[in-house]
Order: sequence, then structure tokens, then C-alpha cells
Amino acid sequence: MRARYFPVMALSALLALGGCRSMDVSLSDYRQEVPLDAAPRLPTEADLERLDRARVVLFEAEDGDLEKARRAQAATTLTLAIEELLGANGVEVVDRGIAADLGRELQLAEVKGVAGYDGPALANYAVKPTITQAEYATEYVPPTKFYDKRGKAYYIPESFRHRAGVNISLRVYEIPSLRPVKTLNGQGRNTVSSGDRGSRDMGVSMIRAATKAALGDVRAELLNLFAPRGYVIGKRMKGNDSILRISIGSAQGLVPGNKVVIFTEQENVNPITRKTSYDRIPVVSGTVSGIVTANEAWIVPEDEAKARRVRLGDQIEVVHKDSPRGNLFLP
Repeated sequence: MRARYFPVMALSALLALGGCRSMDVSLSDYRQEVPLDAAPRLPTEADLERLDRARVVLFEAEDGDLEKARRAQAATTLTLAIEELLGANGVEVVDRGIAADLGRELQLAEVKGVAGYDGPALANYAVKPTITQAEYATEYVPPTKFYDKRGKAYYIPESFRHRAGVNISLRVYEIPSLRPVKTLNGQGRNTVSSGDRGSRDMGVSMIRAATKAALGDVRAELLNLFAPRGYVIGKRMKGNDSILRISIGSAQGLVPGNKVVIFTEQENVNPITRKTSYDRIPVVSGTVSGIVTANEAWIVPEDEAKARRVRLGDQIEVVHKDSPRGNLFLP
């Protein structure tokens, strides 16, 4: 059987409609255990055993022999930024010691189409970052003079506009099959105005900032590839408010404050082939409370009317949203 998945971007509106309930909940306040109707398709014991934190091999980023990227050590900046991003969001970055052997196998798979890795099973994904473009330029802005309605003159002195741009590519592979999962392409821009022509240090600093901005451009998409997934296993009430118990916790990379979406599976029968597939339908969004143990947690739903439709065995998934683009990005 196959499953059809709704795009993560389609969930942004659902996540944006959050309420204002506190995430600081106490089980002593939620005393009423509420039985849940079972979902039509309950997880098997094997499904529950597969719940684990994503483990990722991160290759050292390549600078593509781009002079400006090499001068700014942008590849090192990108590698460290990815490592920090993944680690801060519950993803285990595996010791790079196996990256050399895995890299040779990956190169063979890319060149000859021979896929498969027989080394230690220490990770389930690999990320190969590459800087594909790195530019820095300075533009002279001449002085200007203008008058207001009363004829008073205003003078704007000459200045220099400094622009840096970096494009990156993150290729994600599944281990041990070495099957390509996705390629993420990010663009980062940085612009600064000053009264001087700048310097080499300014160019280096701006290219590094643009590199981090390029990673920010694909941040949500990258994290969603490794997001923790689990199942609803319980419910408690306090008056009209509920909290939902789920089958994953800190061991799977869950942290308080994570935004989540609960899905239910709806059977779909192809009218021609008569084959059965399952659509995952978003039911309600929520936030992980402060109650997080090794393998369980409680979440606070953002809409009680929708939360009443949640069933035992419904799927839960952490969903990361795009961050607003700040002033590091050009229009």
C-alpha cells in the first residue's frame, strides 16, 4: 500500500491559527482520562519500534572552487551552520569519521549508478552541501541634492552599496540505499551601505552572512525531512481544555515548543485499479508542552473543536515553518 502526503507548505495556514493557551501544563490539573476511538488503521508494533531520532552524516561542504567562497571560508561556515541547525532541532549529527568511506560509495553511486552502502549502520541520512555561487560587489552611489516644498535644500553625501550573494545546494540521501531523497537549493543575499569602498574583511564577512542566509532560505524544508513522527496514544481533560499524549519524546528529538500537526488516514480506493491507498488528512495543530520524557510527551491542541476529532493511533508530525526573511535578503 502507498500513502499520499499533503505538502508541508499547505499546513502553514493551519499552524498559523494557533491559540494562546499556556504550554506550561501539569498532569495534576488534567485529571480526567478520556478514552479515544481507534483510528481505522492503527500502528503496528513494528511501526512503534521504528520511531527514532533522525541520524545524519554531514559531509564537509564544498566551495565549488569559487575564489570568493574560498577566500571567505564559506564552506566551513556552511558546514558549521548546518551542524548547529540540525543539533538544535533534535537531529543527531553522526561522527564525521564514517563520512570518508560513505563519500566514496556515494561518488560511485552518482557516477556509475551503483547504489548501496555496506559500512556501519550509524545513520539513516546523509547531507552533502555545496556552494554553487558566491559573489561580492561594491556599487558607487553619487551624492544627491533635493529641495522640499519651501525650497530648503538637502544634501545626501556619496556612499557605497555593498552586495553579497551566495547560492547553496544541499543534496540529501537515504542510507544505506544511497537513494537521493531531495535536493534543496537556497539563495542568500546581504546588502550594506557605507561611506567607504569597503575592504577585504567586509567582503569576507558579508559572504559568510549571505551563506547563513542561504541556509535560512531552506531551513524549514531541511528540518521537515528529519522531523520526529509518532502517534497519539492518550488524552486528558481539564474542563473544556484537553492535552494529548504522544508516542515520541526527547529520545526521538522532540523538544518543548515544537509545532506539530496531527493527521488521520483516510482510505482511498482507485476506481480503475481497485488498489487501496491512504490520504493523510490534517486534523489539528498543536504545540509540545513542557512535559517531555524520553519516549513520550504531551501536546496542547490549538483548537478544541478540531481536537475532539483526534483518534487513538492518529499520526503526529513536527512541522517547521519558514522564518520571515530579514534584512539579509534582497528583494
